Amino acid sequence: MSSTASPLAAPEPWDLVAPEYVRELLPMFETFARDALSRTGVAAGQRVVDVAAGPGTLSLLAARQGVHVTAVDFSPQMMAFLRERAAAAGLSIDARIGDGMALELPERTFDAAYSLFGLMFFPDRPRGFRELYRVLRPGGRAVVSSWQPMQSSPSINAFFQSLAEIMGGGGGPRDGKMPLSDPETCEQEMSDAGFTQVAVHQVSASVTYPSAEEMVEAMARSSAPIALMAKGMGDQWPPLQQALREKVRALLGDGPQSVLFQAYLTTGVRPASTP
Repeated sequence: MSSTASPLAAPEPWDLVAPEYVRELLPMFETFARDALSRTGVAAGQRVVDVAAGPGTLSLLAARQGVHVTAVDFSPQMMAFLRERAAAAGLSIDARIGDGMALELPERTFDAAYSLFGLMFFPDRPRGFRELYRVLRPGGRAVVSSWQPMQSSPSINAFFQSLAEIMGGGGGPRDGKMPLSDPETCEQEMSDAGFTQVAVHQVSASVTYPSAEEMVEAMARSSAPIALMAKGMGDQWPPLQQALREKVRALLGDGPQSVLFQAYLTTGVRPASTP
């Protein structure tokens, strides 16, 4: 089975948002990364691979624990940002530009493998799952995270509903459907790759903004699909963004806005008896 290609399966949108992605969303992503690390129980001296590593949220947390980290991402800007952050923290991370569906890594190498909000956008997700399986040693654990439907977050739903209405239905999926956005699909696709002991866990984190307008501004700066759309619209984007601010404020009201991010973390084990 191959998944329909997403615009987010190309490096450009991630290159566009690399610095703001960390500035706006680091605390939220650290919540998911810490949870993922805790579910694999990796210890100092072990080896892990972080696929679609982005700016290195999980990679840096693991390296601080004395874990040997290989980070892979297809976005040159994200990898450059990861290297800068690692150097500033005095951490050693093997950061590589590469394809998560064709990892240039030896098989049976890593004690744990992760792909947080990355594999979900791969054009061929089954290949991505199989690559995680291939590079894990027998008994190694994998964690893949993906977003729950946007209806689970009123603020995010208000943002994309408003955008779709302003653009005449073209601002995003009105039903909030994202890849790997239901637990049955998460479990099935990881199991199909050969993993056992597959389980799907619900994890949430939140970010609070001073106002609805600030929330819109932050999402426009740090959301890869919105940044890509804004670039394509050129001079048409600023007035649309102003209309979006007003519409979201009308829906959510004045005052601070707490944005809830809800995810599935799917875990699995490469069987110890793998030939």
